[in-house]
Amino acid sequence: MNYNSKVVLDELQLKGGDPKPYKQYIDAISIVEIDLQDTDGIGVRFFSWLKSGEGGLRWAMNIGKFVGIVVASTIASRILAGFVDRFLGKFNNVSALLRQFTVMLVNRGGVVVGFLLGLAALEISLGPVLALVGGASFVVAFALQSNLGNLASGLMIMVAKPFDVGDEVKLSGIWGYVDSITLASTKIQGFQGQMFNIPNGVVWSGMIETLTQSKNRKVDIWLQIPFSEELERVEKLLLEIIKSHPKILQDPPPSTFVWQIAEYYISVGIGGWATKEDYWTVHEDVIRMIRERFIKEGIPVAAIPIQKEIAIQGESIQVPQVTANRTVNSLEGEISSRV
Repeated sequence: MNYNSKVVLDELQLKGGDPKPYKQYIDAISIVEIDLQDTDGIGVRFFSWLKSGEGGLRWAMNIGKFVGIVVASTIASRILAGFVDRFLGKFNNVSALLRQFTVMLVNRGGVVVGFLLGLAALEISLGPVLALVGGASFVVAFALQSNLGNLASGLMIMVAKPFDVGDEVKLSGIWGYVDSITLASTKIQGFQGQMFNIPNGVVWSGMIETLTQSKNRKVDIWLQIPFSEELERVEKLLLEIIKSHPKILQDPPPSTFVWQIAEYYISVGIGGWATKEDYWTVHEDVIRMIRERFIKEGIPVAAIPIQKEIAIQGESIQVPQVTANRTVNSLEGEISSRV
């Protein structure tokens, strides 16, 4: 007999009522008295409790409901997660992380909901359970503030989709390919086979450079051409070389660009577009083709100054010798005229 029933029956007795029949009924359905010395009676009472609608049968039905609800919710959540996965797979703008997270949320969320409904079928009050979970969540959230920041950044990466698995990126000074993305961190595979694990908080707060965002990528190669070379001739050769590569796209067409004048050379660039799958192959091939053609045409590249000792008026002077078509004799003549 619980406390509320006892209070009600006591009040009934004070007002002149007879609570005895009610007490007997409550004792009959809620208390099982077992005499340990009466071995024959124990079995009879136990089987009687099992057959009772308020005893064994009731708990058997409740446990059956619990198991059935949990199993059914698990199966239903997996079916629904598969449907969501196929549905999101039809959209190219949905990141792999968002797709995986949504499928995981549907799958595990369905199991959790089914478990709570199963507890309700066991006649367990969900109020205290939810209050306990809420309190524990607050304590965990307070203790793991930095980790929650990484999770929030992971959600932003998931929604904004600045990059995806397989993209070539530069993150926080790390250059490589995206190996995997989770809510907590992003793994980058370097060009020497190393693996970098970067927290998403660092990724989202820093500069993100995605090199393979579009389907095409520009091949840019810069050269240091000596002053003595004719720039129009060099640019014409560069365009001829890069256009001859079969994987260079003709739309947009390749182009050259004269950038700056340095102390011993002029910077000239050549650029053309290729698919992102062919980028590195084209980049390497064009560099080899430029080298071979320039050697054949007698065009030097990278006018690097080299110290040379020249005797002028009986004195040895260290002057730069330019590895270009300027001869040492002409350089000596200039210095002599200045002296």
